[in-house]
Amino acid sequence: MEEIPADEGSTARKCVVDRSVHAKLPSSLDDDSALSKLPSFTPSARDGISPSVERLHRLHGTSLLLDAASLLRFPPSTYATACTIFHRMYHRISLKSHCVWSMAAACTLVAGKIEEEPRTIQSIILTYAHIYRRRRLRVGDDLKRYSYGAADCEAEGAVTLRDNEKENITRSVKPTSPGGPVYKEWKDVVFDVENVILRTLGFTLHWIPDSHPHRFILYFIRVLEIESGEVAQSAWNYCNDSCQIDLCVRFDPEVIVSLSFRFLRVPLPSS
Repeated sequence: MEEIPADEGSTARKCVVDRSVHAKLPSSLDDDSALSKLPSFTPSARDGISPSVERLHRLHGTSLLLDAASLLRFPPSTYATACTIFHRMYHRISLKSHCVWSMAAACTLVAGKIEEEPRTIQSIILTYAHIYRRRRLRVGDDLKRYSYGAADCEAEGAVTLRDNEKENITRSVKPTSPGGPVYKEWKDVVFDVENVILRTLGFTLHWIPDSHPHRFILYFIRVLEIESGEVAQSAWNYCNDSCQIDLCVRFDPEVIVSLSFRFLRVPLPSS
């Protein structure tokens, strides 16, 4: 914690700022003093959650954010902002404190405000309720390739239903009533977690949109004189995929972009 004195001529009040909230986390074991900040020492790990389980929950949460961003028609930057908030929060709090569903919904609400793409609380709640119903029925899932498993409370008999039957069931369910107890519970939880996010991250979130790796792709394209649109699109896709894990809290955006071009075997200057 660092105390920042007030300017001359102002009152004697002082502002206390925790600069570690938005700092980059270490990504290697080279520094012994940084061990406590590594993934194995996250708040969830201290609560007895294994790294593999925590990773699955993070992937699960970011997949919720992606589905919600698509349904709410958010631009890619808003999705990236929501993921950054999501990952930073779980480096400050434990999964046992707040589940990924409530955290994802609150991150969607906060990210929309930061990016000046706000959505009403009602639209966000109805969107997540719709996602929950679809995931319980495993709509669109290739059950032979992957499975969300127990994390989504799969509905009994969902495996035996055909895709068109699942879609018909989804359409037949009435939207959550804004006057009902379920809606009120969702609303209270989302607002509570929104307050937790703001308090935990110090109400300082305005810098996040400028720290996305997507913003640097065009600069790399120009400097490297790349004319292929496919390379640019592939680099963009890599940056989108990086939002699913916590690279955004471990590396600067320029590093993430350069890695995406290295994956594409684009030669980069040595200096």
